[in-house]
Amino acid sequence: MKYTLFVFALGLALLSTSCAAGTLQLDFSRAPSVGRGNPTLDRLYQKHRISKRAVASTVGELLDNEFYLYFANVSVGTPGQHLRLQIDTGSSDIWFQSAQNKICGEASDPCAESGIYNPNDSSTYHELYDDFSIRYGDYSYAKGDYASEYFTIGGETVTNLTVAIAIDANATQGIMGIGYDTNEAVVFNVGPSRRYKNLPDLLVSQNHIASRAYSLWLNDQEASTGSVLFGGIDRAKYNGTLATLPFISDDGESTPSEFFVKLDGYGYSDADGTETSIDSSLKLAVLLDSGTSFIYLPPAVQSRIANASGASYNDDLGYYIIPCPEVANSAAFVEFYFDGVTINVPVSQIFVAATDANNNPINYNNGEQVCLLTVLDNTQIEVAILGDTFLRSAYVVYDLDNNQAGLAQSKYNATASDVVAIGTGPDAISDAVKIKSRTRAHRIDSRAPIDKSV
Repeated sequence: MKYTLFVFALGLALLSTSCAAGTLQLDFSRAPSVGRGNPTLDRLYQKHRISKRAVASTVGELLDNEFYLYFANVSVGTPGQHLRLQIDTGSSDIWFQSAQNKICGEASDPCAESGIYNPNDSSTYHELYDDFSIRYGDYSYAKGDYASEYFTIGGETVTNLTVAIAIDANATQGIMGIGYDTNEAVVFNVGPSRRYKNLPDLLVSQNHIASRAYSLWLNDQEASTGSVLFGGIDRAKYNGTLATLPFISDDGESTPSEFFVKLDGYGYSDADGTETSIDSSLKLAVLLDSGTSFIYLPPAVQSRIANASGASYNDDLGYYIIPCPEVANSAAFVEFYFDGVTINVPVSQIFVAATDANNNPINYNNGEQVCLLTVLDNTQIEVAILGDTFLRSAYVVYDLDNNQAGLAQSKYNATASDVVAIGTGPDAISDAVKIKSRTRAHRIDSRAPIDKSV
């Protein structure tokens, strides 16, 4: 594929830090990724897989192109075996490598960075089933056994967590899915009767946090820090007020099983401050997915954003491109309109520098480096996704108990902290303000149909 031109071997690892009582916080730090890569880009989960699959405590590709990976440093078993797992809001299963996976035995030792789990070295390992199987939209897959294990993250240990141990996989990184338990691979492979309590469920039932809710702050693409906060909100990490948006249920579902919200429209603000509302009546269901690095939207949306930013399509590369100097320090941004909040994504965040397979810059004839637009055509994947190049500009609270997201403009490189724990009940996001009407002139009728079949 054309994507093989672009390889960028950077990742982010998660390190636990001290946090306010009632929260579990993990801080991101930048770390290199090794091996054959990571199934982080363009992963389609759940129904979109190719096949399947009061104040309380807080616990504070491969499409080859430039990408960022977000990892959690965890330990599994007794004594703990240290592993690095990719944090993923777009899936719901935790799986990691075993020595039986042939890919981990290659001479280049591609699983060294992520780690390998050995059940024989753990006194708390209990095998459950042998039918774990998951396949993603980028054709990566993992197969193996389900087991019950102790799982330590952010200094807190969850006991008897159902995890999967890969004995056959074509990806070197394990995954820490933190979505709804109704979206587990076993639900699609076997049936809902085999659904199990996953990490968000057990964090609550074992009294680490009060409700199934967590906040994600990825920070800007050049930053070395960011965090995910289980059971809490850090009010110092965003600007303005959190707007709450309901998660959208799929056809035939009584409750949501994925983190889809309604995108009302989008616009563009030039460097001189001229604001253009490109489409204020889009009404498109989009998935807020940290496991996807880029943004996937219908081709008409992609081309309009490209045209507004001055990018042109390059057939050889398969991307809309622009000289990097034109966007590096630009004050322009793309606007994403939601009910009650607009998220502004600077063009410096939505374009990434192109590199070849050896991590060498791809340049124009005049020597300027090529930058790629990370808003891609979603025709083949058949779902709209707002991945990391959007999420870095948004502070997102994923409230699974109340089937809603809290959304606000991210505050880049914030050093202060103002953590509040998320309690229980319909108003658990205590500092979120529900805004019933839009503040923009192009108000959208919330009763209008939402397009999920892009």
